[in-house]
Amino acid sequence: MGEQRRRGFLMAVAMLIAAPGTVCAQTVFTVERDGFQASVRTLGYDQTASFFLGRGLPPPLADRYARDCVLLVVLHSEVAKASVTVRLGDWRVRAADGAEKRIRGRGDWLAELDREGISRAARIGFEMVQLPEEIDMNAGDSIQGMLSIPVSRGKSFYLIVRWKVGEDAHEASIEGIRCD
Repeated sequence: MGEQRRRGFLMAVAMLIAAPGTVCAQTVFTVERDGFQASVRTLGYDQTASFFLGRGLPPPLADRYARDCVLLVVLHSEVAKASVTVRLGDWRVRAADGAEKRIRGRGDWLAELDREGISRAARIGFEMVQLPEEIDMNAGDSIQGMLSIPVSRGKSFYLIVRWKVGEDAHEASIEGIRCD
């Protein structure tokens, strides 16, 4: 095994041994309103880091992504009267101290992977599992993806979910989310 690969392997093993978190997903939090549903499930550090290591992300980047709270988000629409539009740029996180933060989307992460010179295959593998930054859904449509939340593991927060049905804006908070 080459020296660089050996160091990468050892770093990955060290991350998985020393990192907080569990292998299994945590509680599911759901908000449902007028035919639109958003469910989030927290993912453990080990689960997230090993997932991306297995897809070719270098250990430092897998660690950087997995250290924040990572959610598996599932969106579903049964709204028949108009399409539902979700823009992650409109979503916010409210930490325990009351401060609202913007969510770092897929485009932000992909720009970082490009700056780091990550292989095309690893970038594609990463991109395919991230929640898209803008989604248009019709009745019966569902989508899921991962989302990195700018909150440290072990801290509780609210996720403020915003969507539009036609031109009508909607908002809901999912409270008490905590990634361990």
